[in-house]
Amino acid sequence: MTRLYPSGSERHHMRLTRVRKALVYGLIAVTTGLQYNPPSALAAEPAPEISWRALSTGLEETHFQLSTGTLLSPSVVAVRADLKHFKVQVIRAADFGWKRASVKALCKASNSSVCINSNFFDEQGKPLGLVLSRGILHQKTHNGGGTLTGILFVTHNRVGIAHRSSFSSEGVLEATQAGPRLISEGAPVVGLKSPGTGTNLSIACVDQDQRVLLIRVAFTMFGGTPSDIQRTLLRPEIGCVEALNFDGGGSSQMYISGPAPEQSSAVREEDFPGRDEVPVSLALMPIK
Repeated sequence: MTRLYPSGSERHHMRLTRVRKALVYGLIAVTTGLQYNPPSALAAEPAPEISWRALSTGLEETHFQLSTGTLLSPSVVAVRADLKHFKVQVIRAADFGWKRASVKALCKASNSSVCINSNFFDEQGKPLGLVLSRGILHQKTHNGGGTLTGILFVTHNRVGIAHRSSFSSEGVLEATQAGPRLISEGAPVVGLKSPGTGTNLSIACVDQDQRVLLIRVAFTMFGGTPSDIQRTLLRPEIGCVEALNFDGGGSSQMYISGPAPEQSSAVREEDFPGRDEVPVSLALMPIK
């Protein structure tokens, strides 16, 4: 089985009255390492509809709860970009003379509208796997292990996600390697192993209309199974055809900025910070 999050060795080489009961059970699960399946009395309401709202021309956002069958469900924020109005770029901290930085800092420095962390990195802060930006290869593809199996790439006319074994860099302008892949050709990737306890996730996906979605899942102590996540990514309102897991846990972070719809002179900011600074971010930049 492929882990949804890397094992310690892989990360080094490439890193729960009702509410009270829920908290107690969650604590037991965390301290004992046992997977807790809540009784039906604690089952959550069905997930509400996912609705999108426009942030600007070609850019939409949605917030919703992940349907996991638990009382305290993880929250999800997602941004969807039309590639007629936005381009996808890999942003390196090194581009600004930094070893690592917050996603917010990288987004501001690059004048991007939306950014999310991408590559995993080692204990020295060096990114793991392929990093290709503006057509320049900064780091080669990592071919070992079972985690870094996917590559998100950008060419002149499309954005795609491929398995590293079938990826070709010919004509590629931007690329970032992470994993595992979650959705492939509109179907769940099988064999993903549940992490057992919740940890935040960063995800990128491409839908059938060639729109790019950047997604951050903020978990409670319960987390969610890979099936929960994959089922959500395949909901018609999301519609991922290809989806790739980025570095999670303390590295998972997302930043959104742009003009406030009600006041053209005001700037709207949404920051979903992480604990750790990161070396690489994936950005959505407006096409001017």
